[in-house]
Amino acid sequence: MITSSPLDAATGYTSTTINIGEIRNEGIEINGNVVPISNDKFSWDLNLVYARNVPKVIDLGGTLREVQITGFGGALGNYAIVDKPFNIIQGTGYRRDDEGRLLVDATGNLQSTATPIILGDPNPAFTSSLINTLSYKGLTFEFLISYRHGGAMYSSTAGALMGRGLTVDTGTENYDRSQTFIFPGVKADGTPNTTQVTASDVGFNNLYFFGDEGRIYDGTTLRLQEVSLSYALPKSIISKTPFKGISLQVTGNNLWYKAFNFPEGLNFDTDNLGLGVGNGLGFEFLTGPSARRLGGTLKLTF
Repeated sequence: MITSSPLDAATGYTSTTINIGEIRNEGIEINGNVVPISNDKFSWDLNLVYARNVPKVIDLGGTLREVQITGFGGALGNYAIVDKPFNIIQGTGYRRDDEGRLLVDATGNLQSTATPIILGDPNPAFTSSLINTLSYKGLTFEFLISYRHGGAMYSSTAGALMGRGLTVDTGTENYDRSQTFIFPGVKADGTPNTTQVTASDVGFNNLYFFGDEGRIYDGTTLRLQEVSLSYALPKSIISKTPFKGISLQVTGNNLWYKAFNFPEGLNFDTDNLGLGVGNGLGFEFLTGPSARRLGGTLKLTF
């Protein structure tokens, strides 16, 4: 694994690019095919694919225990941590007591962790796809449904819109934005928080712009990935033409999706990524909406 390893600043440098580390990928892929109906006029073909991969960091060389792989700057980013999944996401989180309760300061605002904490694993638990192909004489209808289960995702778009109150979602059990709000948590002495904050403070200064934890979501997504309808003209029709085959096809891609754990009003597409080409995974940075693509094809065979 070629990566940037930190150095003691006393050497005159803060990092060096070296080839270190060992990563182990373990997983399984299963492909199943079933043909429920097949005769001279009609056929129905089902193809199911299931895949699971677990990338684990085994060693980083010497005494090194963690390395930041990539990110948006600062401590927020993907990390390689020994004995953890590769690309684990770390950043600032909400402070909690030993019982897991949110810690609130004297002004009623949430407190952030002093050092980065693990916020989630961007690697999905598994992915699957189902391809349905139905054919009747020269007509063929095919559609692909894909499913991603789990995988943490950091979304700047979700945080920017939710924090500014620009969607129908609130993120705090549908609180009334025209009223004040009391965060469910405890003070430093362990007593329940009773201090009110304004509605603007809830999203902008606490949940979505205060630390990184508020922008982490589960990336489980169901998607209608592709639909196509094609028709091949019968040979009886094309026999008097110079062609051996003529077919027409219309295709649609990314026609519908549902990210189950993102706020409903965002219509967020978990395929949007913001780190470009590289090892980064699970980060989105104010990207534009994904595209729904439609197309047609005329195929002539001589």
